[in-house]
Amino acid sequence: MFHQTSITPRLQLVAALTRIRQEWQDAADGKSLLEVEGNMGMLLADLINGTGLDTAEQVQVLGSDLFQEIQGLLQSPVRN
Repeated sequence: MFHQTSITPRLQLVAALTRIRQEWQDAADGKSLLEVEGNMGMLLADLINGTGLDTAEQVQVLGSDLFQEIQGLLQSPVRN
């Protein structure tokens, strides 16, 4: 028998990781992702947002300090 509940989260994870990779490739502007220096905090933020974790799960993954830092960054106005 086919168990959709076991496959759906996996497909969602693959889709989220694919979307994150595509976003990082777009930001890399043609460079290999192996050559791109990245911000690990933002990568983790992308992962938790892409996988749809709730707030408690986000805090668990990031730790409370990094979670607060990212929240502050996301809520601050964009500077040019």
